[in-house]
Amino acid sequence: MSKPTKPLWQTPWGYAESFLIAFGLIIIGFLLEFTIQSSTGTSIRYPMNLILGAVFLALLLGFYRLIRKSSLFLFLSGIPASIGAISVLTLLVIIMGLTPQVPMQEENLITKLSLNQLTTSWPFLFINFYLLIVLALVIIRKSIPFKMKNWGFVCSHLGLWITIFAAGLGSGDLMRLKMDLHENKTEWKAYDDKGNYYELPLAIKLNDFMIDEFNPKLAVVENETGKLYEPSKPSMIMIENDLTTQLHDWSVTVDEFLPVSGRAGDKYHPLHDFGAAPAARVSVSTSTSETLTGWISCGSFNRPHESLKLNENYSLLMTVPEPKKFSSKVTIFTPDGKKEEQVLEVNKPQSVNGWKIYQLSYDEKMGKYSTLSVVEVVKDPWQIYVYIGIFMMMIGSIYMFWRGNKVTINNEQ
Repeated sequence: MSKPTKPLWQTPWGYAESFLIAFGLIIIGFLLEFTIQSSTGTSIRYPMNLILGAVFLALLLGFYRLIRKSSLFLFLSGIPASIGAISVLTLLVIIMGLTPQVPMQEENLITKLSLNQLTTSWPFLFINFYLLIVLALVIIRKSIPFKMKNWGFVCSHLGLWITIFAAGLGSGDLMRLKMDLHENKTEWKAYDDKGNYYELPLAIKLNDFMIDEFNPKLAVVENETGKLYEPSKPSMIMIENDLTTQLHDWSVTVDEFLPVSGRAGDKYHPLHDFGAAPAARVSVSTSTSETLTGWISCGSFNRPHESLKLNENYSLLMTVPEPKKFSSKVTIFTPDGKKEEQVLEVNKPQSVNGWKIYQLSYDEKMGKYSTLSVVEVVKDPWQIYVYIGIFMMMIGSIYMFWRGNKVTINNEQ
């Protein structure tokens, strides 16, 4: 005999009601986004975020005292409610991964639903608040009365709660700005993605911008379109002195390679000058046993490029060198009169007075002769609390894993 199906919304609530509530919240959120069309991207900053956080905690405590003896508390502090909330939040995160999270000028369904800025949308706000309520009630249920065997569970879930709470409240205080540094000049203003400028409580002077480059590469392009010709792999080969290689249908020999040079007459000469560009003398053997010889150069911002015409359809050229590593030697000044000599590198930030400074980019048109270095300055005062929450999750998970193994071993014995 089949078990009768429990009608919806009849207590005790289960997974069906849990997913309906979670999906209902994000549907309401998307309807608000579609109808109200509020300006996304507006975040709550200090001290308003602290006030709202305190109000939320007070309301959460009052809500618990109101429902603690009801079936609603058992549902919200149970597994179905947690799984429903986490599943729907995961769905929104997947949508974030599939949809570029950048402002869009044209108006379409994506912008009307704020799918391109989900972290500041109503659906994301609703499901996060719901998850915070569920997690808080789960923690309370496992903590009162407190049992030592629940320590790992409480620690990991409290860590998750702190991480979500701190990340949400602190999003408005996060500042991610860019600074354009010019050699031998001191800069104290930074700008955001919208072009708004801010005066920072620190100043940076660019003493020297340094870049190491790979050697340029040999490539064949179509004369008519300028597109890369790549019927076989590799389609580009790095240039080296005395290199002999097969590039598609041609055998190429590098007779001479000059990392920095300038043209004088019918050849290139070594030249250590501003804007000097790489050049190479090459010999190319074709399928008709004809040998072509000539100079090629990628040129620079003040030097023309030069290629070797192989036939009516194709030419051999030198690509622009790719950066291997670039960094900036800077002096950082702080309001207390201190100054620090630092070297900024990609993915190796320097920390000064709560700000992290990253090497970001440079003037690619000028290449290694760039006197401009673009750095990113980031301040996230709530990051430490997010790290604390993550650390608590790790400790709690490790404890539960260790305790689970210990129980299993004892049972086997």
